[in-house]
Amino acid sequence: MYNHQVRIDALSTFRIHLFDMVCALSTALDLLDPALGSHQKRTCLIAAQIARNMALNDSDYQDVFGAAIFHDIGAIGLQDRLALLDFEEHDAHAHAHMGALLLSRFPGFDRYAALVRHHHIQWNYGAGALFEGETVPLMSHLIYLADRIEVLAQGQDNILGAAPGIVEQICDASGSKFHPLFVDAFCKTAQQESFWLDIFSRNLDRILMDLAPFDNIDLDLDQMLQFAQFFALVIDSRSHFTATHSVGVAITAETIARHMQMSEQECIKIRMAGYLHDLGKLAIPSEYIERQGTLGEQEMARVRSHSYLTLDILGAIKGLEDVAEWAACHHERLDGSGYPYHRTGAELTLGSRIMAVADVYTALTEDRPYRPGLSPAAVLDNLHELAQQGKLDPQVIATLQANLGDVETARVRAQNQEGMDLIEFWQLATQS
Repeated sequence: MYNHQVRIDALSTFRIHLFDMVCALSTALDLLDPALGSHQKRTCLIAAQIARNMALNDSDYQDVFGAAIFHDIGAIGLQDRLALLDFEEHDAHAHAHMGALLLSRFPGFDRYAALVRHHHIQWNYGAGALFEGETVPLMSHLIYLADRIEVLAQGQDNILGAAPGIVEQICDASGSKFHPLFVDAFCKTAQQESFWLDIFSRNLDRILMDLAPFDNIDLDLDQMLQFAQFFALVIDSRSHFTATHSVGVAITAETIARHMQMSEQECIKIRMAGYLHDLGKLAIPSEYIERQGTLGEQEMARVRSHSYLTLDILGAIKGLEDVAEWAACHHERLDGSGYPYHRTGAELTLGSRIMAVADVYTALTEDRPYRPGLSPAAVLDNLHELAQQGKLDPQVIATLQANLGDVETARVRAQNQEGMDLIEFWQLATQS
């Protein structure tokens, strides 16, 4: 799906820690339902602690860690996330299948796809070594165990007091639900009070970083661009109506930036910001996004939180501060009437101004549940009106208009390609 990449080897000195990017994506996914809290991170911590006590080889340990921190990535619908809270899960393989498809589309994470695909397979006294004719990776059974331990631990206000009961419940299911090898290792690990206290530590990210098998691995700008495209796929796969919105904003913003003589590095980073600008929408119920009618006041208030959440997540990635700012400011307006910070023109950088125009332009060209998309000429009329009202930057709009052919060619090509990729993805996801 990475057909519109730009090679930027000359900029490879700009690097971000892989752990920071992984942690940010896991945080974003947990926005899908607050009731789950940091379910993926805690499951990863549990699996990693058990794996360390088993002295697994480096390859298996990295697979367990990477797959566990993304294991519920396929549960992108709200009801799927809520269903994960049940210890006696039902039809859990649907989100596992979708998660495997998502991970298989990113070269850096495709190694985790099979483990995620099978992470709800019960051991069933050895029958769980196979599923639908496929061999189930052994480490999938460890992730399944860790997932269920985390679910049992959720909501406990005295985790050390609850620990013996959780251990007993897990042991009772040894052999039937869970692989005895991993249950035995868990029982030994569970004797450490620190194991249980770490699960609900306020310093969960730091604890995970100490355990991460790739904490010293850096991503160059080209790899980060791929990672951002992967984020966009997760964001946009929630809705058929906004399915290609992120890529449209990304390419529109980048094309405008190039014509405004921003540096090569800035152009690539503003493209990343476009891919990531709606990351906070993972916290917005999908039914709001699909709504054909007008949203109510309370619903709209929740929608308006999404750009703040985008900055909250991306701001934790050291070295990506400008990308985070540009992405989060796409609803800010020069007259201070935007949200969530109500910044004025004096406070908005060129990157933020470009993002605001690119977001409005792309959104108005797209079909939505409540209206058909507008022609580029009609969208420009809307943009000029917003500029006259003092809301959007007239220079950015003038650059867009002067180079409309380039912008439209790049945007349409990118969105069509993304659309075909997502159609293929949805077809695969809905296959039994």
